[in-house]
Amino acid sequence: MSSLRGTAKAKIASTVLSVTTALWLGGVGYFIPAAAQAQTVADLQAQIQALLAQISTLQSQLSGLQGGGGSQSGFFHVFNTNLSMDMNNSEVSALQQALDLEGCFNFASYTGYFGPITRDGVNCFQNKYASEVLTPVGLSAPTGFVGPSTRAKLNALYGTTAPTTPTTPTTPTTPVSAGTLLVAAGTQPADSLAVKNAQGVPFTVITLSAGASDVIVDSITVERQGLGADSAFSGIVLIDQDGTRIGLSKTLNSLHQATLTEDFTVKAGTTRTITIAGDMAASLASNVGETPLLTVTAIALKGTATLSGSLPIKGAIHTLNNSLTIGSVTNAIGPLDPGASVNKKVGETGYTFTSVKFTAGSAEDLLLKNIRFNQSGSAASGDLANVKIVINGTEYDAVVSEDGKYYSANFGAGIEVPKGFSVEASIKGDIVDGSGRTIDFDVFRRTDVTFYGKTFGYNITPPAGTDTAGTDDGAFHQTTNPWFDAYQVTIDTGTITVESSTAIPAQNVAENVNGQVIGGFNVEVKGEPISVAQIVFNLGVDDNGNGATAADLTSISLVREDGVVVAGPADGSGTTVTFSETVIFPIGKQTYTLKGKYGTDFANNDTVTASTTPSSDWSTVTGQTTGVSITPSPSSAITGNQMTLKAAAVTISVSSVPIAQTVVAGTSGFLFANYELDATNSGDDIRFASLPLEYNTPTGGTATDLTNCKLYDGSTEVSNSVDPSAVASSTAFTFLGTGLTVPKGTVKTLSLKCNVSSGATANTGFQWGYNTASTPTPTGVTSGQAATVSENGSVGQAMTVQANGSYTVVNDSTPGYSIVQAGTTGVTLAKLKFSGSFEDIDVRRVNFELTGAASNTPIDLAGQQITLWDGSTQIGTASFGAAGDYATSSLIASGAFRIPKDGSKTLTVKGDISGISVSGPLVSSGDFLKVQWDAQALGLNGGNYGVGVGSAQTISPTGSDTSITGVRIMKAYPSFAKIDLTSSEKTFKTGSDRTFYKFKVTAVGGDVEFYKFTFQISSSSGSIANGTSSAYALYAFTDSSFSTPDSTFSSTGLLNAGKCAWPSSQGSAYNANTTGLHGTDINIFMDSGQTTCGDGNAATTTYKVPSGETRWFRFAADVTGVETVTGTESVEAKLMGDAAFPTIVCITGCGTTGSPEMGDAVTINTDSNNDLVWTPRSTTTTSAITDEDFTNGYEVPGLPGTNMAHETLTSEN
Repeated sequence: MSSLRGTAKAKIASTVLSVTTALWLGGVGYFIPAAAQAQTVADLQAQIQALLAQISTLQSQLSGLQGGGGSQSGFFHVFNTNLSMDMNNSEVSALQQALDLEGCFNFASYTGYFGPITRDGVNCFQNKYASEVLTPVGLSAPTGFVGPSTRAKLNALYGTTAPTTPTTPTTPTTPVSAGTLLVAAGTQPADSLAVKNAQGVPFTVITLSAGASDVIVDSITVERQGLGADSAFSGIVLIDQDGTRIGLSKTLNSLHQATLTEDFTVKAGTTRTITIAGDMAASLASNVGETPLLTVTAIALKGTATLSGSLPIKGAIHTLNNSLTIGSVTNAIGPLDPGASVNKKVGETGYTFTSVKFTAGSAEDLLLKNIRFNQSGSAASGDLANVKIVINGTEYDAVVSEDGKYYSANFGAGIEVPKGFSVEASIKGDIVDGSGRTIDFDVFRRTDVTFYGKTFGYNITPPAGTDTAGTDDGAFHQTTNPWFDAYQVTIDTGTITVESSTAIPAQNVAENVNGQVIGGFNVEVKGEPISVAQIVFNLGVDDNGNGATAADLTSISLVREDGVVVAGPADGSGTTVTFSETVIFPIGKQTYTLKGKYGTDFANNDTVTASTTPSSDWSTVTGQTTGVSITPSPSSAITGNQMTLKAAAVTISVSSVPIAQTVVAGTSGFLFANYELDATNSGDDIRFASLPLEYNTPTGGTATDLTNCKLYDGSTEVSNSVDPSAVASSTAFTFLGTGLTVPKGTVKTLSLKCNVSSGATANTGFQWGYNTASTPTPTGVTSGQAATVSENGSVGQAMTVQANGSYTVVNDSTPGYSIVQAGTTGVTLAKLKFSGSFEDIDVRRVNFELTGAASNTPIDLAGQQITLWDGSTQIGTASFGAAGDYATSSLIASGAFRIPKDGSKTLTVKGDISGISVSGPLVSSGDFLKVQWDAQALGLNGGNYGVGVGSAQTISPTGSDTSITGVRIMKAYPSFAKIDLTSSEKTFKTGSDRTFYKFKVTAVGGDVEFYKFTFQISSSSGSIANGTSSAYALYAFTDSSFSTPDSTFSSTGLLNAGKCAWPSSQGSAYNANTTGLHGTDINIFMDSGQTTCGDGNAATTTYKVPSGETRWFRFAADVTGVETVTGTESVEAKLMGDAAFPTIVCITGCGTTGSPEMGDAVTINTDSNNDLVWTPRSTTTTSAITDEDFTNGYEVPGLPGTNMAHETLTSEN
């Protein structure tokens, strides 16, 4: 039998081999009798499909004899990713190989692209294994999508790994050393077909790894080997790992070799993967069946770098095919192309240099992968900026090659071009330099644009053009390069533009002083330096009848922004000034200032305005590179800012700030006055050597109580120190150095500060002002002339002495009432606002008290201690003692808590809460801890006090005991959160157990048990209002999807057995569950055993949420009578909360079994605030409703005092 089986296998294998050899080596014509050969492309494709089907059948038979599966085929792959249309990766390649082995892939190569052929193959596979792939997931037809069930079958067939022979351990790889480039074979492409007109078909992959230094590859030599002819290749090219072609493609020489000489760099410590690819000839009719390969035989490096690794490196052997029709494109000049060679000036922005248009043929959809333009003009890359490649209006940054001549863009996965549709590619940019040079963005070779066929998976070479002659003619050429020879741009002569300069503003100027500003202009030059032989400026003089003319402007120079005089001096004549020496303006934008001397004929408030019309006032303007005459821009007059003649003048005034105020004795550096020195109407900068100021003591102060008085410019001390010995109308302050300068056109404010003696008498005062009888002697800085002084006399503001500052203490607005867990540390108990006046005050001690002694004791605090904080910094502590209600803080360090003068500061009081247990320190929940500021304890002897920073006096605060909202201590507490209804749940319609409300509860700190919840459902409202509800039910779940009932209470999670409920007005008697409760409270008691509603029995159980866990609740009811024909109606549902803490508590046994703040469940239920009744289970392991350990829902986190946000249910009509 084994012999027979072997014979069968051999026969089938032989048949497959014969068919395959005949098909791929000889083409279809070799295999098919002449009489039956195809007459049309469709016939040929049909015959190919028939042959492939025959091969598939033979392969399947062979696989069956061999036992099938991946292990026999030699193919192994684990499919971990879902695969679908338009994906393009190695996973798709593996899928195609698996489909081929199953006889479901009718294509000659594994392209890695998931197109229609691959989709059909998946459909075939799914039908083949329908019972294992489709039926288990409820499908009867294939989907073409590789999902989990399809992957599972693929992995069952091919997901195992082939057994391997143990290998001898290899020597670890030696790191690449500096100056060395390691060459190695990369992951080679699978053997496949190379079809006519395909571009960049990958044959061989190499990796190049550099050591510690960059290595420049000078050339790579490739040899065509194997059974094939050189004529099959139109060129050989290198492709980088991102799909970009490196340099130009090269043809094979007589030695069957091509040397690719485009330099590229392998950066230090990196590896570059390079693919050697072939651009296939337009026709392979004479090469069908040939099997060439491209071998890397040599690599040359630049400099002293050395090559390591082994050569040659061989890659895939592809079979040449001339019959497969892949996609195609047609070429045309793009609509955005300029259409002619033009001249453009430097400064042109966003100019489109070249545009080409490609239209996809009918064979397959295409992806535009990349394009590159060759800038063949004489312009350098630096002459251009913001170069963008634009594809159908979308801009991509152009990547410039190392030689600056190629501008390319790579589009990643590609830009889709459906069959019959077009894509336009253009290149645009700014011209920033290069006068006299040219810009010419050609597409040098057809292979400089790459299209990828989505169906067959080959890159497509655009066709040759029809133009056989011409240069820069915007045409596609037939045989010569550039393939698309674009129209050329000649960069025109440079440009020169003049504008008024905002850097030289309108200002005051002085007469008879050299170097005064007359006007300012910006000159911007582009493209080339430009010389101007003569420049004329018009000088507009408004003399107000004083007789001044342009001739009174002398020694005029044109000064560059760096201070260099480029023209002049020259004098005004008539109405102009003319510079006759040649000025060369460099490339760039610079500011030039006209400066000169205003003669004595000018008078105060005369004005001068300089202007020029560049196109006519600037003559013999020549480009220094091109030598061509240039017309400056603009042709309209450019006018500088106006200059106004002003004498040196200054006004002295006393500012109205600071206002009259109190100063504490002992204060240093107190601000008494501000003085304004106003030179806005001066034509010259003003210099003061000294300033006389007026000093008074209006309310009996002692003059010598002020010392170390100084003037400040901002924070800079500018005068000597003065210790007044008596009041005076002109107490002189001498300025430091060469004096104080007030720039013309500005106002300088000087501050006067003095130290106040600690012995200054309270209620006495001091004033600093200015007396017009003073005789200051300011001068003009440039002119040296005495300045005209205007004086605004003022006695200044009175500053009254106070012995010390003061401060008050009030409760801050936060924190509010809250529930805290016993044992919590760092709980904020209070915030106190300290506000000070007259001086900075250091708070040294603070006193506290417990308020509401019946509801809290010092034992509520761990260690009976609180801590005091300034923000995140602890500054002190205070202890109450085990039996005391009062606490005094430790002494707070000086400066640790400083109240700013006329400001405020907040003190935070924190404490650690004692734990609750049967052994204490606390044995029950409910204590209401309120720590407040004690306003009664004052002074150094154990009371509140602070120390004035300036006065050094002890200060007691004012205020009354603060009112603190306090914290409620609980062993544990619930935290509520509303869960929104789904859209379907919000529909109000007839049905049983319809959901009205959902929420969740988390137990914080321990177990929490509930005795009662309260809900409300409004009466139905709307145009029709017939719907009613009854049989109210509350369910508990252990999951957020409300799918797992909490069976610890009941099997369905129902918390009110029998769906019993009762309104507030009915005491403790249940309603029958058929009774509707609308617009009133619906009380839901936790009851696991009730069977008959309305029998008067009350609930006796509780429902527990375990510590740290969450339970989800659904409130539901039966609904009847909802209108379904006309109109709509709606109802609102909500969970109710409590607005205040219970006042009816502790019916018996207070102090023995419970807290005076807690009560048993029944008692809490009789309080006016009784919508939620719960217990923290303070010390008992089992609970009973008679435990005095229950409270209500006041301030329970997440449950408002009125109700949780309502839900609205609306009928469908």
